[in-house]
Amino acid sequence: MPLAAGSSFATAMKYSELVGNPHDQRNESQLLKVELVPFSVSSRESALPFKAQAKHSPKQAESMFDFDELDATLTSDSASARSARAAPPSAPANGVGGPPSLESLLEEASSEGEAEADRSPERSIVKLAAEPKAEHRIPTSFAMSSARRLRVPAVPPVRGSMLASDEDLLQWMAQKAYLGQDMFLIGDPGPHLRNAALRFAAQTGRETEYIGITRDTTEADLKQRREISNGQLVFHNAPAVEAALKGRLLILEGVQKAERNILPLLNNLLENREMTLEDGSFLMAPGREEEIRSSGGRQLLPVSRKFLAIAIGLPVPTYPGIALDPPLRSRFAARRVEGDTGTRFPGGDHAMKKVTEVVALWRAANSGKHARLPRFPEFGLISVMNLMQLFPSLPQAAALHSAFPWTLLQLSSAQRSAVQSALKLQNLELPGPDRQGYGLKSIEQFPLDRSARLVFQTGQGDCTASCPCGEWPSKHGEMPRLAPMQQALLSQLLRDNAVGMDICLVGERGVGKTVLCRAFAEALGYRTYSVFCFKDMTARDLTLRCSTDDRGNTIWQPSPLTQAAMEGGLAVLDGIHRLSPGALAGSVGRLLCDREAVLPDGTRIVQQAQWDQWLDQGWSAATLLDEGFRPVHRAFRVIATAEPPQDKDRSWLDDELLTLFHFCEVKPLPASQQAKLVTQLCGLPLEHPVLKGLLAYGKALRAAAKSDVALQPLVLSMRQLLHVSRRLKARPDATEAAQAALSGYASFLPPLSKQAALRMMREAMKGTGVQVDLENAEEIREGKRKSQLAEERGERLKALEEPAIGLRFMPDRRAEQLIQEETTKLHDEAVANRHQQRAEVMRLARDGLRTARSQRLALEMHEDEVRLGGVSCARGQPQRPELVPSTVFVDIPHHLTVLRTMLIDWLLQRHLLLIGNQGVGKNKLADRFLSMLRLEREYLQLHRDTTVQSLTTQPILQNGVVEYQDSPLVSAVRHGRVLVIDEADKAPLEVVCILKSLAEDGEFTLGDGRTIMARERIPEPPSQLHEQHLLPISPGFRMIVLANRPGYPFLGNDFYRECGDVFATHAVENPDITSEVELLRSYGPSVPQEHLVRLLGLFAELRHLVEEGVLSYPYSTRELVRIVRHLESFPDDPIEEVFADVFEFDWHDLKLRETLSGVLNGCGFSFDPTSKSKPMKHGNPNRRLPKDFKSAKHYDSGENAENDGDGFDPGDVGTRDYDDATDQSGKRHAPRAGNWDGRQHIGEGPWDGGSGGTGTAGIGGRAGPYRLDVGQELVMLTEEQKEEVSEEWHNKARQMADEAYAHRLSELKMSAHDESEYRRLLQPVEAQISAFRLVLQSHEAKERERSWQKQTQGELDEMRLVDGIAGARNIYRRRAMAEETGGEQVLPKRIKFVMDCSGSMYTFNRIDQRLQRLMEASIFIFESFAGFEYKYEYAMVGHSGSGPEAESLVAWAKPPKSAKEQLAIVKQMAAHAQYSHSGDHTLEATDRAIKDVLRKPADEYYVFVVSDADLARYGISPAAWNKILMQDKRVNAYIILISSNTDEAETIKSGLTAGHGFVCDHNDLLAVTSKQVFSVTMLRNRT
Repeated sequence: MPLAAGSSFATAMKYSELVGNPHDQRNESQLLKVELVPFSVSSRESALPFKAQAKHSPKQAESMFDFDELDATLTSDSASARSARAAPPSAPANGVGGPPSLESLLEEASSEGEAEADRSPERSIVKLAAEPKAEHRIPTSFAMSSARRLRVPAVPPVRGSMLASDEDLLQWMAQKAYLGQDMFLIGDPGPHLRNAALRFAAQTGRETEYIGITRDTTEADLKQRREISNGQLVFHNAPAVEAALKGRLLILEGVQKAERNILPLLNNLLENREMTLEDGSFLMAPGREEEIRSSGGRQLLPVSRKFLAIAIGLPVPTYPGIALDPPLRSRFAARRVEGDTGTRFPGGDHAMKKVTEVVALWRAANSGKHARLPRFPEFGLISVMNLMQLFPSLPQAAALHSAFPWTLLQLSSAQRSAVQSALKLQNLELPGPDRQGYGLKSIEQFPLDRSARLVFQTGQGDCTASCPCGEWPSKHGEMPRLAPMQQALLSQLLRDNAVGMDICLVGERGVGKTVLCRAFAEALGYRTYSVFCFKDMTARDLTLRCSTDDRGNTIWQPSPLTQAAMEGGLAVLDGIHRLSPGALAGSVGRLLCDREAVLPDGTRIVQQAQWDQWLDQGWSAATLLDEGFRPVHRAFRVIATAEPPQDKDRSWLDDELLTLFHFCEVKPLPASQQAKLVTQLCGLPLEHPVLKGLLAYGKALRAAAKSDVALQPLVLSMRQLLHVSRRLKARPDATEAAQAALSGYASFLPPLSKQAALRMMREAMKGTGVQVDLENAEEIREGKRKSQLAEERGERLKALEEPAIGLRFMPDRRAEQLIQEETTKLHDEAVANRHQQRAEVMRLARDGLRTARSQRLALEMHEDEVRLGGVSCARGQPQRPELVPSTVFVDIPHHLTVLRTMLIDWLLQRHLLLIGNQGVGKNKLADRFLSMLRLEREYLQLHRDTTVQSLTTQPILQNGVVEYQDSPLVSAVRHGRVLVIDEADKAPLEVVCILKSLAEDGEFTLGDGRTIMARERIPEPPSQLHEQHLLPISPGFRMIVLANRPGYPFLGNDFYRECGDVFATHAVENPDITSEVELLRSYGPSVPQEHLVRLLGLFAELRHLVEEGVLSYPYSTRELVRIVRHLESFPDDPIEEVFADVFEFDWHDLKLRETLSGVLNGCGFSFDPTSKSKPMKHGNPNRRLPKDFKSAKHYDSGENAENDGDGFDPGDVGTRDYDDATDQSGKRHAPRAGNWDGRQHIGEGPWDGGSGGTGTAGIGGRAGPYRLDVGQELVMLTEEQKEEVSEEWHNKARQMADEAYAHRLSELKMSAHDESEYRRLLQPVEAQISAFRLVLQSHEAKERERSWQKQTQGELDEMRLVDGIAGARNIYRRRAMAEETGGEQVLPKRIKFVMDCSGSMYTFNRIDQRLQRLMEASIFIFESFAGFEYKYEYAMVGHSGSGPEAESLVAWAKPPKSAKEQLAIVKQMAAHAQYSHSGDHTLEATDRAIKDVLRKPADEYYVFVVSDADLARYGISPAAWNKILMQDKRVNAYIILISSNTDEAETIKSGLTAGHGFVCDHNDLLAVTSKQVFSVTMLRNRT
């Protein structure tokens, strides 16, 4: 067929459809033969589904998309239908008692269908006005009712083509249907299983009910759902019940995804055709209709004889899922259904045959012994062939990669080799997107039929193709604003769209996925409907949400995806990698593949072609809508976005998802294209040195982030680069530009990662000749001073190595004395340096107090303008002045600097994000900023139960009626106000994603169907806008978001990691000492200056300890101001008592109390941790027994003493004894082994565990053998009372105590010396153990946290039915798994510790105590992970010159269980270091550890190598060590250097991959290092 001028010959695959008389005797294989036929791209008869045209009027079309009608559901059967007589069983169709043929089965279905239609009038029988003229999909021989005919499915095409029929499978299914046996179709992922079930239903004329199973499927989805209508509870039958009552075919797809004990609800229905329903009715087996008709009371409903179930599932454990419950499995007859195995394409050219051979080789690879390849998608070759036919010059490998993106899959080396070998065998090579030969030339839009004509430019001329498009005008003219790589990717998206495929964009955060989605939509005139995916998203979130109206009635609201499907829009599924496995395929897989779906309210979405055919047959659109059908618009398309899979074992890109999309890999733009794009959009010169420096920094940072995950949120995205470039254009300051590129987030990185980022920025800028000052002068000076001290310390320690080595071979008292004196001197100097730092802080504080007013930025506020540090901004004219915040604010220099940087970004039209610890003034800064600019504010505080619904509406009670008003967010959008969002880090991920959409895209769909959209994105004229659904963003709208810093101890979401790059981020830290002095002076002008100086020194020291990891709570300016305000108001109160309320939270921890006491005393506060008595569990330690008290009080006696001593409260001591002849209460006893009877006793008696007695184990008494605290009430004897007992008794008590202690040690197998030695090792790391265990415990608590979410939508909460009838909206709940920071952990994490037990550890221990610190580090490991063995499985080995695994210290999963075992291990390490051979096996030990940790499946893999950094003497280079360390990306490997020779240690660390080497020259850094590694990797938030 000739084509239009300028176009090339194009062909498409087309399968002949199975239509007409089902008894047609033609060879079915000939009917379904694949043929390649030419077609004109402008022809309406294209084989692709989007070519069909509508056959209804515009008025009818308008009614189709009226969402108010979505709540129309099918009426339930009438009582007469339920009690109708059942048809008798049919005789065998062949007359001889054998199984019927397909033809006879069709006849049987036809006759039964006619009888069923006569018995079951659904509403009314639709009378056709005239015989349909078009050819029927449903055989005309069926005399079914008209309404019934609608529910017999049509066989949908797969990727635009009809699949061949499997006669053997259909015959098997016919046999099982004849026998009344339910079926289970099992096979690989793909639409072929569902297609086979639908084909069987179509050919047998069976109506169907469909349930897509997901992990969120509940009992209501299988039996009956509850709804509220006009104050009444109404039950609606689920598809399973409808199928049973009306004799339909029930299709259950995705059975392996259901949670346990959900599908067994159907056991009795499948086996005996019986089921109890929630409304009290009961389904009964067929054949008992007469009994049912005569029954009374309970409603009994007969199950139809025609009811049949077909389950569809994947084989487990080949694919992930839950195996079938045995009773359920036994009720099915199973059949494995092959997909496109053996598919051939007759008439294909050489290129097609090459592609087919490659796929065959990939499939064959799965039958070998090696790990199977991800399965090439079933029938994926169809869309690949369509691409190759429509675009003949397209490289075959590129077409294959669209369907099977092997570069994105997490393949092993063997799997990658298998993929590449098959490609090389056919001489196929994957070119880049810009080398695929098709560049978009023009787009011609045809609005009437929603299609567009695409013209691509190739080397052989122009190529033309057609595709669907949106209803808005195309903006193809703006495409030159894209970089060449982005234009090539856009051409690829349009090609995939032209062959009818939905698309998935996969790329790292910030590479331009959102830009491509927007470019695609604007090029084709699509309106976008965004769906932001999150982990706990359910099928209802994706399709149809259940909610309530203002009167409490149940309503169903379409999701953006459903709206896009029926209005012909572009649905953007943002972040499908966050969804739980199987959620997308189970929820909307049928909609994406078949363009059909069954919504939760029973509405059926059908293909546009099916809808058109019904209209051709004479149905009216209104009737079809009334029957619950809705058409999918032929222009409907889906683009999903995702980040690349990171973990092979948990890859979101599984075999099911491969069947749904064509894939497009989005890589970072080359630096040259980034520079050109910046020049185009921002106007910077191409050779601008700062721009070149930023590009170099971005490249270096992206490479470093691959190994240091802490740097990943800091990666410079294209979006950030454009923001920084616009700022640089407006304010040509290189330092400001560099700081903006680093963003405020850099301030909260772990110290080593922060230094790495700063170093990369400095080096990148230096390489282009730009000098930037990223740290203030004081920080630079302090850094140089510390570096110089470390260098001097290293040289002095180096000088001691030779004498230490000599001592190993020959004693030398003078050498020992020299080493002892020098190490003592170094220690004293370190202590003095610490005191010097504290003195410097206090000196600065005193200087600040003496200065009348410190230097600051100039702030000028005029009527129309505000000026701050040379930055000017116009002030607003508020319509409602009461909404302008007013707050007490002190203009200290630090805050003025932050306000100035905020003002600069505000002038660049940026939304602001303030991140910082608690109490640093984020809210104060936001309010001061708005007050300064005179801007109206709306305030919104988020929390973990914030829902999308609560963001949009707020319930209020007026005149006894519940009404709903717009939320602050909507009010701010509508009126152009500033929305301040507080505690953003506490919000669920779906809420965070909405804020990202609003800030970046200017688009957000509200829960009531309205869409917030930026005015510039809404096209003209207004008649096309659907204004009732669009809410334009007013010009003044802006957001200021406040969030706590990420990580421990806040444990919120990492807001910046998710969407921080769309905001201008500002770090808000504690003020510098000068600013803090001025702040405190303003709050406490009469507080003595010395008090202020000491307080400032105290808090500076506390913050330093937080940085070192000794303390976990970040003490802030808020606590400091609170203390000063108290001292100002109550000057006579002792200062120690005033600040006690700050530390009361930590005073319960003895070790923490000692640490704080040391800091307080060091800052000049006389604070004794024992000076303030603390209450015990029971009683008061200051109480005394009365002198004449002789008897004893049992804790549960219930009577009070009549004669109480002085100072006692009534009821403290009782005198009544139990009626027990053997009771010896009131008698003194010589020291003895008493018995504890489970009760508490006060006074004399023979029991252990008492208080105030004699001779037995307890507390507060005398002459007891040892102390025993069982929680008893505490009463203390006086010293005089204790002296009343003879010395003989005291001596006997001491003897018994020694014997008991020795027995206890024997239980521990430890001597007294061992106990003392263990305590010496434990004490230096005790605080670090507590801090690190708190991290692990907090993470575990967060993992196990459960909550009901989305309570205005989801499942009906039966506990709130009355509230629902009363009009409340929060009557729905959704069961959510615990929100996890580290994802679902089924297997433990495996950790291998490699400890340095070499001779150098022993030799140099006398210099820097490195062996001692190694032993302490081991105790730190043992104690920290104790109790977490189910989550962390570890082993420990020691390496030395004797070998890479010279000592096996801890076997896998067998940690030491007692202090004795721990001590034995560290003693073994010390002994080995003393007697080990010379030499070094550090590299071999690291290599073995990495291989060993991978021997067993685990959640994650970690290797920690602890070394003393003594490698230079053996000629070992850091580069060689790093190569081994990073050999397998599955293993997170780290080096911990514990040598005090920090110079050599830093040299080694600099040669390792950033973030994988740590220097711990003292034990305080152990907790810091461990928290950094575990917080960034093990405890990271994978969403």
